Amino acid sequence: MSASPQRRFNAVTTFNDEGYERYGRRFLASFDQRWPAEVTLHVFYEETLPSETSGRFVYHNLLAEIPELVSFKERHRENTIRTGHHKDGEYGYRTDAVRFAHKVFALTQCGLSLMDQADVLFWLDADTVTFEDIPAELLEALLPADAYTSYLGRAHTHSECGFVGYNLAHESNNEFMSFWRKLYLDDSLFQLPEWHDSFVYDVIRKTFEDKGKFTSFNIAAANPASDHPFVNSVLGNYMDHLKGKERKVAGKSFEDDFVVKRLIDNWAHDD
Repeated sequence: MSASPQRRFNAVTTFNDEGYERYGRRFLASFDQRWPAEVTLHVFYEETLPSETSGRFVYHNLLAEIPELVSFKERHRENTIRTGHHKDGEYGYRTDAVRFAHKVFALTQCGLSLMDQADVLFWLDADTVTFEDIPAELLEALLPADAYTSYLGRAHTHSECGFVGYNLAHESNNEFMSFWRKLYLDDSLFQLPEWHDSFVYDVIRKTFEDKGKFTSFNIAAANPASDHPFVNSVLGNYMDHLKGKERKVAGKSFEDDFVVKRLIDNWAHDD
């Protein structure tokens, strides 16, 4: 497979040791097998260096390379609300700032450091499985050249950010990534009503859109409304996102996740 010569594509993900064993190994193997050879994958691991070797993988020790993340975690790890644990004993991801900070710091680290090496950066959650070859034309289509970012929108709630694209060549990239990172550096994140990455991404994206700084591309815009837009969009022909504990245990998304019948036929993977 060969990627388009017009733009250079990179991707980024992160996981800890538990995530590596549960789904990260499978993610790395399927990425290496199915994505165009020219696409570099930046992998931020937390404890143990993954054993998978590939010329396309660039490994980063997340906590060693990003001390600002360590400081953020130290400031808030004893705060039950900011780790998603509420007085009633229930866990709520919407206020788990510490958990989702890993993703934000890994993403913005790449977004700010790779502008000379890549034109487009895709974020992929590590519980994603690629089961069909990714054509270069798909990568081009997933982030039109005139947009800054692409995402999986949901009209009734925040976007699903298991897959997001960023145009590193766009004039607003440095400002966008720096602004997002600053929310965590000075704790202004906590002025928002929710603190997980998807909500914060939507807030920043819409703010920049409203100021006319860039346009965005909703990958799921042409598909029927769904709680699982990843698999109901064009991505579902090539990848599966095992979001949530149940899908991770099953090893794939469920048939009732689909609102687009053609995708069920195309998607029944056993990887």
